[in-house]
Amino acid sequence: MAEKTKTKNPPNLAFLVLQEVAWALGLVAMTLHTIDRGLDWIWIGLLVGWQASIVWGFVKLRRAQIT
Repeated sequence: MAEKTKTKNPPNLAFLVLQEVAWALGLVAMTLHTIDRGLDWIWIGLLVGWQASIVWGFVKLRRAQIT
């Protein structure tokens, strides 16, 4: 049977905010790259995956605060 396990190290809010700022800088870099050389889909894929992991971190943080 699967056991419910708690994360030993829940995400830190400061780290998640830092990740969000870094993601925004990545978005700016993608925009500048797109203006100069055209759209590159790898940028979009990387930024979408990164944002999904940040959102999941906020979900885990919220769950850790509730319990």
